[in-house]
Amino acid sequence: MYDYYQTLILVLAAIYLLIGGGFIIYIYDSYKRTKQKFMLYLSVGFFFLIIGAALPVLSYTVAVLDRSTVVVAILLQIAGLSTIFYSVVK
Repeated sequence: MYDYYQTLILVLAAIYLLIGGGFIIYIYDSYKRTKQKFMLYLSVGFFFLIIGAALPVLSYTVAVLDRSTVVVAILLQIAGLSTIFYSVVK
């Protein structure tokens, strides 16, 4: 039963990263067309947010999840949300 859930987690994480990566690429392409700096900050913020959210899941599946990984993931999520907030209010 454990192998089934581990495989399911990896598949769902891969889908999440692909959708998130596509979203980031779409925002970055919009930046290249419009040359508006906030779009660049927005894409960087979503990059941090998506990687920060996926990091604990991926480290859990390879059995290296420890507290430092969770701390790094939360810091990446905070950096991502802060960058997104900065891009919106600037």
